[in-house]
Amino acid sequence: MSKSFDNHVLSSALDTLVRSPLDQADGVALVNAAKEVWYTESNLENEVKAFLACHQDETERRRAAYLLERFTRFACVSDNRVSETLHALELFIPTTPKQNVMPQQSVSLRNRWDELAVAWGLKESLGLKIQALMPFQTRHYEAELRSSIS
Repeated sequence: MSKSFDNHVLSSALDTLVRSPLDQADGVALVNAAKEVWYTESNLENEVKAFLACHQDETERRRAAYLLERFTRFACVSDNRVSETLHALELFIPTTPKQNVMPQQSVSLRNRWDELAVAWGLKESLGLKIQALMPFQTRHYEAELRSSIS
């Protein structure tokens, strides 16, 4: 099936990211997806609809939902954008429901799991790949980005 994500930067990045285990995520696609959620005015509901229209695989849908919700956990994202993202995540619920996960009690660092990934039914997470996002979630980066647009 040919996938067309013209003018859908987030959907295109998610398409790349969900094709392999999250701990093997493409760094460029991960950064592009995060920046699209954090710093643009793109319509997240339309982006999710475009993604879902081309993805029937449950694991791919769970990976995408996990990533979107994970992006809302960074301090650089506005409250309004978090709200928009969580609203867009509701589109996943009919086919890919999120599960309730009991918080981990005293567990050694080596044996911990990503509770958000588990809640989305995944046995994988971004792990250290999350470090690729660190330079892009600072106030300094956002200020540079805003000044370059103006």
